[in-house]
Amino acid sequence: MRTADTKTPRVTRNRWLAVLTLCASVAVIAAGDLTPTSDVASADAVTQERPGFAYYRQSVEPVFTRPRGYPDRTEQAACVMCHVWQTSVRFDLQDMTETQDGWVWTEAQSALNYDMLTRLVNASDPASSKLLRKPLAPTAGGEAHTGGAFWESTDDAEYQAVLGWIEMLPDAQFTPAPTPTLDYEFYRTCVQRVFASPRPGQLPCKECHGGGQAGFAPEPSNGTSWTDAEARRGFQAISRLIVPGNPEQSRWLLKPLHPDGGGSYTHNGVRRWRSRSDPEWQMLAAWVRGERTGSNCSI
Repeated sequence: MRTADTKTPRVTRNRWLAVLTLCASVAVIAAGDLTPTSDVASADAVTQERPGFAYYRQSVEPVFTRPRGYPDRTEQAACVMCHVWQTSVRFDLQDMTETQDGWVWTEAQSALNYDMLTRLVNASDPASSKLLRKPLAPTAGGEAHTGGAFWESTDDAEYQAVLGWIEMLPDAQFTPAPTPTLDYEFYRTCVQRVFASPRPGQLPCKECHGGGQAGFAPEPSNGTSWTDAEARRGFQAISRLIVPGNPEQSRWLLKPLHPDGGGSYTHNGVRRWRSRSDPEWQMLAAWVRGERTGSNCSI
């Protein structure tokens, strides 16, 4: 079984450009045709254990391989181009299988994709699901997504297909537990100081993360300390980069962490921490888990 610490990049961006060329005209549901007759009973068991699995394979999974055009780019992109090879992310698709008909997910791989994706849904409140909000334009109620907005409105056919699948899922089985609330006061007094305190030989976080979607460290207007309004903006930005209760899958804690210590393989900046045992990483992780509150910044 793959873990965040042992998973290695499985494909490159160039390979996925080739994959998209091969699979653009091949429906992912074709993977179902690869199941040997002797495995029919096993396939039936997989379907029975996963509500809406057949619909998921037919109407949802193809969304992840569909090429996307951007007005300012000549290349095509797709979910698989980032969400297969990236490490330690919640949306972690299986590598596809090459067949004579193109690249597909096998029945077993689709089952793993299903299990991963159902952790990103809320059957009690489908529209609040991360799986729907991330690719949705912020102007339509979506969240910031580094891959861009694929759906301009909730009327998009793809959005409706994914929504329909989530609505099929039983509430009792696919309603996530309440997540911890990130404590603003601890952020203000303990977390924010990290942004302006570089490790020896490194630039402070605020040098690169002063603006944009990942602008969690805006430059202080007075040059030395953040006003409350500036801190609030940073807090809102950092909240989008964190999985409350789960530091191991929070991009904000994985990007500056060295890959040998379980961090992301991609980060344009420096690696602030060599491992998760770093006292500063542990302090920040405790905050993400909701264990630290108030003004106690001791590590």
